[in-house]
Amino acid sequence: MKNYKESFSIKLKILRNTYGLSLAELAKILNMNTRGSLYDWENKRSFPSMENLIFLTNFFGVSLEWLLGRSSDIYTENSIYLGEIALYTEIDDDNINGREVGECYRADFLKAIEHISGKEYLDLDGLNVTNYSSRIEYYSLPIRANLLVLLRLVPLGDLYWAYHIICDKYSQNKRDILTSTKEYLRSAIGIKAEKYKAPGKKARERAINLVKLLMPSEMDADSKMPIYDVEAVCHQLEQGTNS
Repeated sequence: MKNYKESFSIKLKILRNTYGLSLAELAKILNMNTRGSLYDWENKRSFPSMENLIFLTNFFGVSLEWLLGRSSDIYTENSIYLGEIALYTEIDDDNINGREVGECYRADFLKAIEHISGKEYLDLDGLNVTNYSSRIEYYSLPIRANLLVLLRLVPLGDLYWAYHIICDKYSQNKRDILTSTKEYLRSAIGIKAEKYKAPGKKARERAINLVKLLMPSEMDADSKMPIYDVEAVCHQLEQGTNS
């Protein structure tokens, strides 16, 4: 059995690469000044603090036992639930995507999630947004893990933009989409909406994937597949190791 430091270094790299996160991006998410510590973690030169370990498990929705090589279960209901609590605690504290935002922005961010998911993932009328039965019914643990990551990476403007790209069947004109996005943003961030620009390639892909995963589906949770499939990557790695 691999020791916990080796297991952690391998699995952190799997998670980061599966989600297309650079060392610099993940370092910023962890509020690190440089990517050096992450590089050392992935190369077994050092090991993170418990605080950083817990943050990583919450961010990716994975179990600490799996991350340290003590379990083969990547996700558990508890690991996802704790990740959702951490996510919505940040949102409640007006801290979204690693930056402080105003109350209006926060409210619109939550309303956008509710609207796009058709209240299946988030229902603001419920008393507890972190324990909603419909979310469990329509979203598998891997998909909920995908959503935990993307909801931290995709800003409100890109979320609106992607929703228009996917749902606007009458006009796919980029200028029209951008104009519609700015109109929605004005209520959330006021004059700053005029400075909004359409997302770049990586941000666009993440935003579109987030909308696709959030959108209601007639399929049950077992039929809907994650876009960032950590389990598949681990399986391929195991097959390669055993061959």
